[in-house]
Amino acid sequence: MVTGTGRPVVFVPGLGSPGSVWDGTVAHLGGKVQAHVLTLAGFAGVAPIPPPFLLTVHEQLVDYVKHLDHPIVVGHSLGGMEVLWLAETNSADLGGVIDVDGLPFFSAMQDPTATEAKASESAKLVHDQMLKMPADQFAVQTKTFLSAMITKPEDLERIATATAKSDREAFANAFAELLAKDLRPELPKITTHVTIIAATDQGGVPRPQLEAAWHTQIDAIKGANFHMVDNAKHFVMLDQPDAFYALLDQALAGN
Repeated sequence: MVTGTGRPVVFVPGLGSPGSVWDGTVAHLGGKVQAHVLTLAGFAGVAPIPPPFLLTVHEQLVDYVKHLDHPIVVGHSLGGMEVLWLAETNSADLGGVIDVDGLPFFSAMQDPTATEAKASESAKLVHDQMLKMPADQFAVQTKTFLSAMITKPEDLERIATATAKSDREAFANAFAELLAKDLRPELPKITTHVTIIAATDQGGVPRPQLEAAWHTQIDAIKGANFHMVDNAKHFVMLDQPDAFYALLDQALAGN
C-alpha cells in the first residue's frame, strides 16, 4: 500500500507480521512522506513464494528500491535484518535505513560462538517441528511466541490473529533461514546512514549486557546511530510509540 506524498519511505514488517504493524507509524507521519507499506510473501494471508525466502525477499527489495528516488527503508525484526542486508549490497540506492530490533545475526545473541553452519543445524530442527504441528497448535504457539514480544493485549490479539494466517511452510522456512543468516562479515560495506532502534525488555536480560551484545554485532557499521527504548518489548513501535516516533522523526530529518 502506498499513501502520502513526499520522500519515499518503505516499511518492511517482520516474521509473519502484517503491514498493519506500521499503521500507527504511518498515521503519525500524517501523509508527509510517500509511505510504501509491505507485507512479505507468505505472511499474514499473502501468497507464499518458494524458498529460499530471505534471498528472494532481498532480491525483490533491491528491485523495489531501484524504482524509487533514494528511499529510506524501515524494517522490523526479520525486516530489520533485510534492510541491513539491503544496505550492504545497495547503499548507493538508499537515502538511509532504520532497523527496528533486527539483528545482523540472530543466533549470535543467544550463543556468541554461533556460526552459520552451527546455527543451520538447530534451525533445521525448528523448521521441522513447526511443519509437524497441527494448525491449532501452531496458532497457539504463535500467540505464545508473540506474547513475549508485545505488551498491550489489544496489540497482541491483532498481530497474533494476522500472523496465524501465515503460510506455515513459508513461516518455518523464513524463521529457519533467519536463524542461520549472518550479515556481520559484510557490514563494513554499508555506506548509507543507519539508525538502529532496539528494545530493552528482552526476556530479563540486563540492559548493560544487552547493549554490549548489540555492539558486538553492529559496531562494524560506520557511523551507525544506536538507540535503546526503555520499557519496550520487541515490537518497539507498538509498545512505546511516542519514543519510537521521536527517534523515527529524528532519523528521517537527518537523511
